Amino acid sequence: MQNRQTMTPEQEQQARNQAFYLLKKYTSFTFLDQARLRYQGFLDAFVNQLKTPPLAVQNYRYAVHAQTRHEEEYKEFLRQMISMEQGLALLRSTHHKQEAYNTISRTDFMEQLFGRYADEKGVCIDPFYIALGIVYEHPGNSIHPSNHTAFIKDVIIAAAMNSTRRITTSNLKDYDPFRLVDWNSLRQSQKWTYETLFFEPEWPIPRIFPDYLPSCPSYNRNHQDQIFTGGTIPTDGIWEPWFITPIFKNTDPAKMAAKVGCPNYFLAGAVATEYQLEGMDTWEEVWWRLLWEDKRYLDGTIPAEEADYLKTRPPVAPQIFTDHKAYPGDVCPITGNWHAPHMQGKTVRVEAGNIMPGSKINAAGNAVTWYLKV
Repeated sequence: MQNRQTMTPEQEQQARNQAFYLLKKYTSFTFLDQARLRYQGFLDAFVNQLKTPPLAVQNYRYAVHAQTRHEEEYKEFLRQMISMEQGLALLRSTHHKQEAYNTISRTDFMEQLFGRYADEKGVCIDPFYIALGIVYEHPGNSIHPSNHTAFIKDVIIAAAMNSTRRITTSNLKDYDPFRLVDWNSLRQSQKWTYETLFFEPEWPIPRIFPDYLPSCPSYNRNHQDQIFTGGTIPTDGIWEPWFITPIFKNTDPAKMAAKVGCPNYFLAGAVATEYQLEGMDTWEEVWWRLLWEDKRYLDGTIPAEEADYLKTRPPVAPQIFTDHKAYPGDVCPITGNWHAPHMQGKTVRVEAGNIMPGSKINAAGNAVTWYLKV
């Protein structure tokens, strides 16, 4: 993540363009429909395995009992898929997006795969789920979904894509919809800020941009219709937070980064939340101003720009790390992108002469070291 105190106007505009693009993409019909397709792939594999179970499933000592349970689980998964399909249909036929997103968000395969139900039923040691891609790595029912493969991984990715509760829950600070997906992503699941979109390179899903990135609208300098923290958002769309007083001391007061935070998506009727400053744990009361009103799908059509949402790119070559390293609190010796394996693989851009961020020891007790990428 770039340091907003040292970002150039060009870098700041690029960051706004990317955030604006992703907010529209992650809340789009096309993107959520891809989540539906991933869930459907899991269901297809599930029912095919019910019909023709592999030998490991047939020879399971509780095979008969497990078969009955799996049939009931399939029915529950199917009911959830119907709810998602109904929500997607609503998204293209109603002015009330909140109802559509809430219906979509009822799809939650994660509880039966990784929640209390899964623990009680021993899903992680069930040959049926192992054949579908469940990976049991550690004793004590410690399951790490990020390392799962095959159809189970598709469900995890779909759960990340189908994260509409992130934008429909008013009290986002106290709600973590990904608590069963990645225990290290608490900050990410709380707010649609610059940091939630760019903090981790692989979460919530790979960020792929078109060759031509549409421009984010200009800053909304009109304070007539702004909504203060705690107020009710009147319009679906992307809103930007304006600080009560410019932040970042000893910074050029003309810099917009000192006045405006990252755009966020709100639904009409939601409570205007506080804003979390990027790279910090503090929350600020702010004025929210409408940047873009969401009028998608009101006529039943899908915007042409959403075709870009389905494009993929070839895998990026692995990053090469130099021998240059530094520690939190050190003066940065070279301007560049620095990577810290013991900070959830975080990468930040630091200018030479600035202080390397973070704590010297992470929550797990590991020493943190920054390595320069080339």
